[in-house]
Amino acid sequence: MAPERSSESAVHTARRAQLVDAAIDVLARDGYAAASTVRIARAAGVSRGVLTYHFRDRADLIAEVVRTVYALAGAELGPQVVEAGSPRASLLAFVGGSVEFYAAYPRHLAALSAVFSAQARDGTSHHRTEMDDVGALLRAGVEAGEFRDLDVETMAGTIRAALDAALVRVTADRTPATAARVRDELVRTFDAATRKETG
Repeated sequence: MAPERSSESAVHTARRAQLVDAAIDVLARDGYAAASTVRIARAAGVSRGVLTYHFRDRADLIAEVVRTVYALAGAELGPQVVEAGSPRASLLAFVGGSVEFYAAYPRHLAALSAVFSAQARDGTSHHRTEMDDVGALLRAGVEAGEFRDLDVETMAGTIRAALDAALVRVTADRTPATAARVRDELVRTFDAATRKETG
């Protein structure tokens, strides 16, 4: 009996992932207002009843899209940031890696942008966690003497705003050269902006 339950669980997980992927497609292509459960189910090749079996409603599915994109970003960026070795290196890995993530997953970021055009990003736990993590890196860098005595909340918000601008640029011009220029520019900018004054 255990193998059968395991198989059912795998099918359930695969179906949910299929529906999330279809929702990402519809959100990225058609926008938030047009991303109805009927349209998403059609994009997934299933009935609306199958969708509502796996997700309570549209809001439940949209929440899973947001969680999925943030989880993907964490899986892509987390190891780079953790393994960088110092607060400065970790911060710059986060900034540069974020731009690389935008370039690698434009469809996911377009879907997330569509959601946040209709829902406040600042109220999500994912966004708060990201900002808390950036703030923790900045504080650690100040305490270690790697960063100047800066206002953590202001700098964290500035980094987020610059990354938002980078997302617009990278997704508008989807070329590796543009992504590399944007990445390098932001890394240089925040390396200079946080560097401890000498002399």
